[in-house]
Amino acid sequence: MSSLTSALDLLDLAVASSHGLASEAGREEAANVAAAARKRQDYFSDAIVLGIAGGTGSGKSSLLNAIAGQAIASTSALRPHTNTPLAWIPADEPAIAKLVSDLDIDDVVVHDAGPALAIIDLPDLDSVDDDHRTLVEAVLPLVDAVMWVFDPVKYHDPSIHADFLTHLVTYEPVFTFVLNKIDRLDEAEIEAVSTHLGVILSMDGFEDATVIPVAAAPPGEDPIGIEELIAVLNDTLVAKRADRAKLIEDLLQAGRKLAAETAVWSGTSDDAHGRIQGALDDPEQLVAVLDDLAIDGPLRDGVIASDGDIGLVDGLLLQRAELAATAAALGVACAELSNDQPGALT
Repeated sequence: MSSLTSALDLLDLAVASSHGLASEAGREEAANVAAAARKRQDYFSDAIVLGIAGGTGSGKSSLLNAIAGQAIASTSALRPHTNTPLAWIPADEPAIAKLVSDLDIDDVVVHDAGPALAIIDLPDLDSVDDDHRTLVEAVLPLVDAVMWVFDPVKYHDPSIHADFLTHLVTYEPVFTFVLNKIDRLDEAEIEAVSTHLGVILSMDGFEDATVIPVAAAPPGEDPIGIEELIAVLNDTLVAKRADRAKLIEDLLQAGRKLAAETAVWSGTSDDAHGRIQGALDDPEQLVAVLDDLAIDGPLRDGVIASDGDIGLVDGLLLQRAELAATAAALGVACAELSNDQPGALT
C-alpha cells in the first residue's frame, strides 16, 4: 500500500531526474504541484477531523460520546466543565496526530477499530478564559467540520453570538449547528426554538444555517438525532475524498507531463544506445535517429551538443531511463492511493 508521502517523494525524484531532460518551465510546474501538496500534507488525512464547540452546559462532551458510540469524554452537571480540549483520534493517522500535537492538546484518546473520524472536544466558549477562545480560533481553519452545540436555555446567549459567532461567518461551509437536549422539550417547543435559533444565526451573518435537533444523552434512553449528524459527516467525508482524489490526480499528471516531455515511454534500449552512439560522428544521421526515437527538447539538445562524447550521451540516456522508471512508480503509487478508500462512518 502506498502513501501520500511516497507519491510526493516520487514526484520530487521525477523533477530531479528530469534536470537537463525537460524544460525548466515544465520542471517548475511539477515542483510547484509537489510543493502545494506538501503544504496540505501536514494535516492531510483520510479521516474527518471534527471540532465540537459551544457554550457552557450545551452538552458537547455528551455529543462526542454519542457520535463516537462510546464514553470518551466525562460529563458533569458542574459548570463550567470542559476546561481543556480532548482529542479522540484514529490510530495510524500521523497527520492528525501532528495536528493535535501542534495545537498543544495533551488529552488524547486513540481508537483503532472505530470510524475514520477524529473529534476535538473544545473548551467552553462563553468562559472568561481567553485561552479557550484562542484555541478555538486556531482549530477552525484546520478541521473539516464543526458542530456548534446549543442548548434550549442559552441558545441566544450574546456571549456566543455577538462576541464570537458573528466573527466566524467566513467558516460557514464547515459549520453544522446542533440544538441539544431536545428531550426536555415537546414537539412544538423543538420547532419554535430551532426556528428562533435559525433566525439568530441568520442575523449573525450565516446565510444558510441548518439547525439539527438532537438529544445526546436523554436519561434512560438512546440518543436522538445522531443518525442525521452522521449523515452530515458522511457528506463531508465524500467531499474530502473528492478533494483527496484531485490532489492524487494532480500528482499523477505532473509526473506524466514530465515523462511525456522527454518521451520516456519510447524506452532507452541497448539498440537505441547503439544507434545513437553509431551516429555521433554524423550530424545528419544523428538527427534522423533522434527523430525516429522521438527524443526532443533539452535531451535532444544535450545529445547533439555532446560533440561525440559517448560517456556523456550514455549518462543522459541512463538519466532518461531513471525518469521513466520513476514516472511509472508514481503511477503505481497514485493508483494504490486512489483505490484505498475506506467506507462510510457507519
